[in-house]
Amino acid sequence: MKILFAQDHLQTGGAAKCALRMQRLCRELGHETMAAHGDESVLPGYPSQILHGKPWGGLRLWEITQAQNKKLIRRQERAEEKFLQLLKDRRFDFVWFHNFAGARKWGWSEKLVQLALQYGKVVITLHDMEYLGVGAAYVWDRPLSASRFAGLDPAQARGYNQQGRLQINACSRWLGQLCQDLYGLHSRQLAVPLWLEDFRATPKESRVGAGVHLLVAAEHLNDPRKNILPTLEVLLEKRILERTQSTLFCLGRNFPERLRGPRVVPLGHVEDRRSFRSLYDQIDFLFHPSLLDNFPLLIQESLAQGCPVVALDRGGVGEMVVEGWNGWRLADCTAASLEKTFLELARIRPHEYRTLSENCLSLAAERFRADRINNQYKEFLKEVNP
Repeated sequence: MKILFAQDHLQTGGAAKCALRMQRLCRELGHETMAAHGDESVLPGYPSQILHGKPWGGLRLWEITQAQNKKLIRRQERAEEKFLQLLKDRRFDFVWFHNFAGARKWGWSEKLVQLALQYGKVVITLHDMEYLGVGAAYVWDRPLSASRFAGLDPAQARGYNQQGRLQINACSRWLGQLCQDLYGLHSRQLAVPLWLEDFRATPKESRVGAGVHLLVAAEHLNDPRKNILPTLEVLLEKRILERTQSTLFCLGRNFPERLRGPRVVPLGHVEDRRSFRSLYDQIDFLFHPSLLDNFPLLIQESLAQGCPVVALDRGGVGEMVVEGWNGWRLADCTAASLEKTFLELARIRPHEYRTLSENCLSLAAERFRADRINNQYKEFLKEVNP
């Protein structure tokens, strides 16, 4: 089959990295893939086409003089024209949409889903709540209610779904069930694959006498959805890191220098996956205080490195982190909850830590290793295009 992956970025962000992994597995299964993306980047080995509505040449000067709403409308028109031309020229078996919130500034909108449905079949992977019509990728402060699914009237979306023209999948059962509850749309669970190079060969050993090392990571550390900086301020204000002999390593962009200290170490941004995996040699636990996540690739990769996870219990996190078996789930990020958990981490004995690491590797291999889940993809793709 010929599959067009539509995603806002080619590399930046967790959803984009998930999409690249899904593309790779599809190619390994013998299918032809191509990515349409809004950012102007390229990635060797991944056929792609830049698709956005930004003007060129003299039109750029014209756009500067326009009101913001007119500018965005014209960008949307250009992006839609280019998308339609791509569908006409290449004739894909189906279009597979991943997140595109990051490409709205370049003219992407839910209209692209409607255009793709006019030409054939569509698959949507739910990485967060964006396609559920809630108006934001993450919602944690208000109850959810149905509005439009991926820009479609709910009855229209169900019709496409029943006809087999619209297929939906989510990485977590939690998000798939939310889609079902809100819109009556069945969503299949489809794991993001990991390969052998993502896995640590042997379980991690406890580092004796060095205190507990934890890693927090995000594309942008100051992203309010990730809840990293507010949690870090609680840890510092209550001196929890000192009392538990813990050090926090912060991986990502936009680290505020005012928070740097002996027990808070910024690492900057690391794009290379080999360099990223090597960080786990110095880390005991991944710390993931995100307010809401579907099924974070970061946690998958940590488990594959045999690194136990401490995470705020939101979204699909509980489907990966089993309390006391391969990590800990926090009910909240209050000082009392954080100190209690960090003290538990500091008291773990070497043989207990090794068992935790073994459990991490076991779960990751069983649920995410590409050669073990490729049948999931074969079955799903067969359903999409019998």
